[in-house]
Parts: sequence; structure tokens; C-alpha cells
Amino acid sequence: MKHLFLLWSIAGLLTAGAALARDLVEAVRGELPVIIAAPHGGRDDVPGCELRTRTGARFVTATDFNTDVLARGIAAEVERLTGKKPYLVVARFHRKFIDANRRAEEAYGSPGCRADYEHYHALIRSYVDEVRTKHPHAMLFDIHGQAAYRDSILRGTRHGVAISRLLARAGPPAVTGPDSVFGRFAAMGYAVVPPNDTSPLDRVEARNYTGGHTVDLYGSHRADGIDTMQLEFGRDFRGSGIVEQTARDTARAIHAFHERFLKPAANDPRPR
Repeated sequence: MKHLFLLWSIAGLLTAGAALARDLVEAVRGELPVIIAAPHGGRDDVPGCELRTRTGARFVTATDFNTDVLARGIAAEVERLTGKKPYLVVARFHRKFIDANRRAEEAYGSPGCRADYEHYHALIRSYVDEVRTKHPHAMLFDIHGQAAYRDSILRGTRHGVAISRLLARAGPPAVTGPDSVFGRFAAMGYAVVPPNDTSPLDRVEARNYTGGHTVDLYGSHRADGIDTMQLEFGRDFRGSGIVEQTARDTARAIHAFHERFLKPAANDPRPR
């Protein structure tokens, strides 16, 4: 049994090493205090990784259609508007192999998947650590898709927990006000859930869409985190012919938020 375990461990390490050489996570180092992540839009198979088997609540293996396209489009338009790149991390692996928005024990089913999962999160962690040293304020936007509210965009912050620092320094207007991301969405005519006339702390975020593993892992309720928000785009906004406009509008909303709530004042201290 010891020999079998040793052989299994060596095989897993070799597979992990091979996985790291693959190009299954797209990453761009940015200049702005904005990170855009997309865990569920990937389309690629993962060699050496078995298909996931049912585990945990709300087990899903389908992609969030076109959220990879959406994330790239948002990043490109933010750069056009600001002249600087946001950070970008996009999973290329299909969700039927790896769900990067789950804890490891629920994210994949065999050792051959581990390296790509860990690589995705290592990139986000390195970018979070970097923006914390370079900027006094920062935000991670986790891009998702959903069909339950197909004509709406949903906010997920774990009822304000994952944006605790933002709320402490800027209050509810940073989440629901005219220069917030969702304030801008509403002004552009998008239906938003929850509505902007509710408090970010009122526990009114849609059930099952309050923010997943990424929001919990990197949110500002953690000492090593930053403010983190899940954006859930209805399917009506992600189809061919419309996703490009959704990306432009989202970038405009993020740009307004950045100008109002992320740019440091002259005397604003950097984080320690």
C-alpha cells in the first residue's frame, strides 16, 4: 500500500508539473487598483484531469456562457477609458473539470486538476497582494453569468461583508449611489438586483448569488484581502451581438467607480 501511495503521489506531482506548463489560465498584470476575474467561462479540456463528480451544494458543470469574452472586453474598455490596464485573470479550463469558485475539496475530482486550480488562485493572490502594496484602495470584480434573472445584473458581496472596508470609508453610496457600479448600471437602464434603494447591509442580495468562494477568500473582511464584489450578468446580456455592449457599459461603470472611490486623495495613506 505504501508503494502504491508513493506511485500515486509521484504521478500527481508529475501531472501537476505538466499542468503548470499549460496555458489554461489567462493573466494580465495591471496598473490600476482593479482586478477582473472570471472563473466559469472557460472552454478547454484539462489533460490528465477527470471530470468532476457531484459534490457540495448547487453542483454545476456548465460554463457561464461568454463570461470569458465579457471579462476580456471589460478589461480592454477600462484600459481605453483610463489609459491603464486593470489586472485580469480568466480561467480557460472548462467548469466540468475545475470549478475555480469552489474550495479545493469541491472544485475538482482528481490530482491531475490541482495544479491548474492552484495556478488560477495563485495569480489572483499575487495580484491582490500587489495592489495592496501599491494602492490605498482596490477592488476585485468577479464576473459570472446566471439565468435565474436573465434580464438583470446581480450584486454579490456576502451582504456587505466582502466590501467592509469600502463601506467603512465611503458608506452605502459607494455601492448604491450614482457613482457606484450598480448606480451606473441603473442609470444606463439595466435592471439590478437588489435594487439601489436598499442598504448594502440589509441582507437583500439574491439567494444563491451573494458571492462564492472567490468573494469569501479575497474580500476585505480578511486581513490580507481587498474589497471584492461578484457581478452576475443575466443571459440576455451575454449573447453574441450584445456581450460587447455589456462589456463597454460595465467598463464605464467601473471607470466611474474608480474615479470616485478608488483614486487616492493627496493625503490618503497607502495600506500597510
